[in-house]
Amino acid sequence: MNLDRRPSGLGVLLILLTAVISGVSTSVNFWAVQGTNSDAFIAVRNAVVAGMLVPLFLLARSGFEARLRRDDWIRLILIGLVGGAVPFLLFFRGLQMAGSAGAATASFGYRSLFLFATVLGVVVLKERFSWRIALAAGLILGGNALLLSLNAPVWTDGTLLVLAATALWAGEYTLSKRALRDLPPTAVALGRMGFGGLFLFGYLVATGQLSAISAFNEEQLGWVGISALLLFGFVTTWYFGLRHVDVSVATSVLVVAFPITLLLGLVAGRTSLGLMEVAGVVTIVFGVVLVIGLGSLREVWVSLDRIVRARLRSTPWR
Repeated sequence: MNLDRRPSGLGVLLILLTAVISGVSTSVNFWAVQGTNSDAFIAVRNAVVAGMLVPLFLLARSGFEARLRRDDWIRLILIGLVGGAVPFLLFFRGLQMAGSAGAATASFGYRSLFLFATVLGVVVLKERFSWRIALAAGLILGGNALLLSLNAPVWTDGTLLVLAATALWAGEYTLSKRALRDLPPTAVALGRMGFGGLFLFGYLVATGQLSAISAFNEEQLGWVGISALLLFGFVTTWYFGLRHVDVSVATSVLVVAFPITLLLGLVAGRTSLGLMEVAGVVTIVFGVVLVIGLGSLREVWVSLDRIVRARLRSTPWR
């Protein structure tokens, strides 16, 4: 992150919204995949999201050169493979292999995504690394460590798969950030979910799991729809926000999703909240505030205030 250029207020606001959606989505997906073939679930859900993105892409295409170059197609296909296909399979399979006892440790590996992304942002995108980023990273990592259960196994067979998925997503976010210099967010989002969906269905065919889709009942299809709607919200807010915010900052802000998931689990009665957990949440929030900066937080508030005021002025009863 450049020291002379603070993150865009609107961009940070969109990333914060992405974090909220991600926190809710993680909690919802816990129930959504129960009793289903997770590979088939992911393939159908991601394909539905791609379909939802098509009209959004068509509405936005008038604002850029509609004819994509060969290099653009290659980048979008690669984004679909390393962001919209392989890591989803690795992540869900890793959590299944880790089991309930090792899920917390495995998910901690995913929470380190901002570290992978920060390194790639500095090395590949030449983003400026500052003392504030370093201190914030330490606080965010330490806060996440406080959320770990001392009784959970340190390593499981699924942890490696989750770490591999995390590294791939960090790579995809870096590649997407570079692509957003030339392409609109809708094109990058559709490339991720569209080509990702094609790769996922190809995987189902290759592994003989395509018939698992027909086994979904109405309730499971309903969960697919809810999960798809949340993922649609995630990718749209994420890529529109990422266009205006460094990948190191964006992925750090995204860590707010984990305290949100923890609080939702507390409401649902699946988790408990002790002194260590409270300390972890506070430390993470402080780290995220530090990486954003007070100036950008003020811009976030101004952007939110403008959106609310504009919405109120457009309401008929006003």
